[in-house]
Amino acid sequence: MSLTGIAFVLAYLFGLLKTFTTDPRWGFYTYIGAFYLHPPMRWWGAGLPDLRWSLTAAVATLIALPSASSLKNQTPWFSHTVTKLAVFYVVWMWIQLPWASARHFDGLILFTKYIVLLYLMYRLIRDEQGLVGFAYAHVAGCLYFGLLAYQAAGHGRLEGVGGPGVSDSNTLGMHMSTGLLFAGSLILTQKGWRRWLVVLAVPLIANGVVQTESRGAFLGAVCGGFVYLMFSPKIHRKTIMALAALSLVALVAYTPLEYWQRIGTISEAARDEERADKSARSRLVIIQAQWQMFLDHPFGLGFDTTTELSPVYLDTTWLTAQGGRASHNTLMTIVTDQGIPGIFLAFFGVLAVLRLGLRAKRVAQTGTNIVLSSMLAAICGSLTVAFVAGLFANYMKAEIQLWCIGLLVAGLQIGQSLQRTESKHGHAAREVSHHT
Repeated sequence: MSLTGIAFVLAYLFGLLKTFTTDPRWGFYTYIGAFYLHPPMRWWGAGLPDLRWSLTAAVATLIALPSASSLKNQTPWFSHTVTKLAVFYVVWMWIQLPWASARHFDGLILFTKYIVLLYLMYRLIRDEQGLVGFAYAHVAGCLYFGLLAYQAAGHGRLEGVGGPGVSDSNTLGMHMSTGLLFAGSLILTQKGWRRWLVVLAVPLIANGVVQTESRGAFLGAVCGGFVYLMFSPKIHRKTIMALAALSLVALVAYTPLEYWQRIGTISEAARDEERADKSARSRLVIIQAQWQMFLDHPFGLGFDTTTELSPVYLDTTWLTAQGGRASHNTLMTIVTDQGIPGIFLAFFGVLAVLRLGLRAKRVAQTGTNIVLSSMLAAICGSLTVAFVAGLFANYMKAEIQLWCIGLLVAGLQIGQSLQRTESKHGHAAREVSHHT
């Protein structure tokens, strides 16, 4: 066992110990650390047993949760529409189990863990500093991915770098793009040495995004950046625009020509299918096959149906060396995996998240807590990145979008609690003024 592996185990055990003896939030941060470090994918993890490190941390946090305090007047977790839809989605996956494909059970366990994670985030993130703590952890994790990407620099797209569900270039590019938005909020709202560490981390994270050469991540980042600007407190907008202009100049100056050539194929694919590269054209072919899968199996065959059925519905020209082809569109993944019930749940889920996003914008524009407002802007921008980029890749296993949904619900609950407190203080002040 390497020294790095020993250090990881000691830090992991320390986090679990603090989870039970100090605060369950230690378990949540241990979960995030295990997600990013993920020993099975690292050279130093070769001598470590595969203990499902993230899942174990999540279970430990759930066991320790009764000792955690809640926000005053916090509404029950299941009362929120988006959490109800997430639970119903997983319930439908359990119902599918008798007729689902062989790949379904692994996805079922994964999504059941996601529900637990959403609940933990709602209970554990109780103030704006909880959001800031997550932002620091997320940016630190993306910095680690950026360092791995820098070490793996070479010709071609970046593959095999990242964590569970984030090892392919498209998902990694999307994930690290969200890290840039959270880094922006930390730079704008925090002070001290940690802020400057975030500033130093940004170039490495941005370089990692470029190395993925993901067109979907590029479009998602552009749309997410626009939402971030529109949702941010007005006091920060000029600074954000100035930083965006500076970043654009640096991007143009230092980004390799190969990156812009690949990004340029976006418009080429839209303009002339004959001139589009095979990767872009394959997405249309896969979508057509997925629609036929849905027509033949209207109630879905469970998790990762596209990979399972692709040898039957696709010509061998479009199959990989392993004999299958994965989905390249998150929405079409839901259509083929969960069928008609999944379509309804996904549709209303998108509407529910959009509604929460508009509420977050009102909080950001009218709230007096700049830190909370800025974090909500980063969350909404990140959800936009995942949604837009998900039109070109399958992000069903990408945890960042689940994290952001949990953060959004928790953040709005924090905002409501702050508004109640400010209202009470204002009422008390008026009472004192009236009596004097």
